[in-house]
Amino acid sequence: MSNQENQEKSLPLIRKIGYGVGDAGSNFCWTFVASFIMIYCTNTLGISATVVGTLLMLSKVLDGITDVFMGRIIDATHSKMGKARFWYFVSSFPVAIFTFILFNVPGSFTENTKYIFIFVVYTLIGAVFYTMNNIAYSTLTALCTKNPKDRVQMGSYRFIFAAIAVLFLSFVTSGLVESFGGGQKGWTAVSLIYSIICLVLLLVPVFAVHELPEEELREAMGVDKKKDEPGFLQGVALLFKNKYFLLILALYLVKYMGSGLTSGLGVYFATYQLGNASLLGTLSLAGILPAAIALPFVPGLTAKFGMSKTVMAANLVGALTCIPVVIGGLTGNFSLVLIGMALRAVASAPQTGAMNAIIAETDEYSHLKFGHRLTGMIYSCSSVGIKVGTGLGTALCGFILDMGGFDGMAETQTATAVATINWSYLLAVIVPMILAAVLFYFLKVEEDNKKLREMK
Repeated sequence: MSNQENQEKSLPLIRKIGYGVGDAGSNFCWTFVASFIMIYCTNTLGISATVVGTLLMLSKVLDGITDVFMGRIIDATHSKMGKARFWYFVSSFPVAIFTFILFNVPGSFTENTKYIFIFVVYTLIGAVFYTMNNIAYSTLTALCTKNPKDRVQMGSYRFIFAAIAVLFLSFVTSGLVESFGGGQKGWTAVSLIYSIICLVLLLVPVFAVHELPEEELREAMGVDKKKDEPGFLQGVALLFKNKYFLLILALYLVKYMGSGLTSGLGVYFATYQLGNASLLGTLSLAGILPAAIALPFVPGLTAKFGMSKTVMAANLVGALTCIPVVIGGLTGNFSLVLIGMALRAVASAPQTGAMNAIIAETDEYSHLKFGHRLTGMIYSCSSVGIKVGTGLGTALCGFILDMGGFDGMAETQTATAVATINWSYLLAVIVPMILAAVLFYFLKVEEDNKKLREMK
């Protein structure tokens, strides 16, 4: 089978949808943790936001290290289930189990013991089990199809199902905790329900997609087995020589640090600035639904204008659409905030849909430029960026809350605390889009790959 035939062969729609379902499962772990771990610690456990934030940030240092190792392990794996699918399957169970454990800190623990418990469990989730799961899940995009359009569509379906999960979590969680009695009792019930949903949804892609035979993948990619398996240290060195890997890593860090801040501060923003915790769901809806509607148009736009150029232009437009969000947030005009968030969401769709395909192009650049494919290690940039970025954003939430004088056990908050929450949330909305536009200006991987192919 020729390289062109491999690239044109498309996955059935049901398999793309089944693959996308897995990201809903991931969010019942990661978004649940990112959005609610801080308020659980401050308002239920009554412990310091700064200390918790510092511990989460330290955990992310370990997390970034294990991501690269996991990418290398996937590259070196040869099993009946394939390279990535095996690790995705075995890690789904502990991801769900430890999500439940994290929100069930024993009340008999001392304050210091609570900090240790949270650090250990959070690190096990992020640095070990979610690392296995998310890197394997992302890598599947490159291993189950060689069709670039398929990859963009799979990224789009990931976003759609992730969006459904995020909206559910945003609308339902706070009320659900209260309906089960509030406090630790409420968090125990909700974390149990979410952990079960997490596991069921994570298992769907195991049955929905299968990796192409390794020989077929190598033939399609033009890879010589003996030449294309560098050692770990050589692989790391090649990663840092690959400028596009570094740019994509920076993009994920920027995007998900902003996401971690808005997720972590969102419940505080809705509760103390808007006066209604349930408005978090409305904010999330405005930030997600328009993007889901826009996603089907992304493959056509990227095919016509190129992925990097399309996403760069979209981020520039997105930065402008954040202006109503800032004005509305400062003046208390909630309708203006929603309009700005909806426009920003539309502008974010190209980046969401195209990133998996851009990472695949970065792996192709590694092959064309350096003679080695590092698929698992290169796809680790998404997991590193998501977890480290989100973790740093969540950690910053803790610093911001304490800096503003927030007291989780107080009936009312000071004007300074509310203003700090307000400004931090608004800046976290606009700044990442500006930085992403700048980074995409330099991300010319498609153009470079075309030049390198012409030289061969």
